[in-house]
Amino acid sequence: MPDTDWLDDHVELFAVDVLTAAENARVQRELDGLSPVERRIYDARIADTCSAMADLASTYALDPPNALRDRVLETVFAATVDRQAADAGGAVAGGPDEPVPPQPDRPGAQHGDNVVPMDRRRRRRRLATAVTAAAAAVVVALGVGVIVGRTTAPEPPASSTVAESDQQVLDVLKAPDAQLAVGDLQDDRGTMSVVTSRERNQAVALLRDLRNPIPDDREFQLWLVGKADNPVSAGLIPPGGADSPSLVEDLDSSTVLAVTIEPRGGSAQPTTPILTQIQL
Repeated sequence: MPDTDWLDDHVELFAVDVLTAAENARVQRELDGLSPVERRIYDARIADTCSAMADLASTYALDPPNALRDRVLETVFAATVDRQAADAGGAVAGGPDEPVPPQPDRPGAQHGDNVVPMDRRRRRRRLATAVTAAAAAVVVALGVGVIVGRTTAPEPPASSTVAESDQQVLDVLKAPDAQLAVGDLQDDRGTMSVVTSRERNQAVALLRDLRNPIPDDREFQLWLVGKADNPVSAGLIPPGGADSPSLVEDLDSSTVLAVTIEPRGGSAQPTTPILTQIQL
């Protein structure tokens, strides 16, 4: 019988190709033992993770000289080897409808509950590192450029100019505690990917694979849930700007990032059904 608890802890790492050979083999065995329905669910998670990495990387890419590209490739693979050597020695999407309340019974959700298995902590750190490592690797492989990641690339040359808002997005993506989650939009409208950094108190949201277009007089509006009695607006995404990541600031005690379709200019509170919600 497949060990789905173990698989849940490793499937995103499998998707970004940072597991050891032995772990990769076990993931494949666990996947092969699933029922057809379960297999489709896990295959979708793997595809979503890979797609999110490619989108985030290609959107915030710099055009590097060949020497920088070579250094990034060397750093990416060196970091992967180091992680595998350390292992040898020794994710999350919300659903639509009502906002998800905080979950105090989850391990580590309360300040007094600090008992987290060491292997799970290690996997979380590896996944956080893998997010930017995989993003850089994808972009370099496509020949698009490089994303500045905490383990994957040196600082950009002095001649590279990055807008302040773009730099803040990059800072979230390379934060040590960055975590990725993906949620499907209702009405077959696409997906939303969110990278969260509690350390920076910020998140980056990206609407992807948009279908079923919204009217020109409407906009997507992001909402932070949990930091106040009512949802707090976290910014607007016009129909033509959905391909660019949106920086969400002042997460504070928010537990969910949600999105709705609102009249152009936004609303004080959500006036339409929630398309998706991502647990932060």
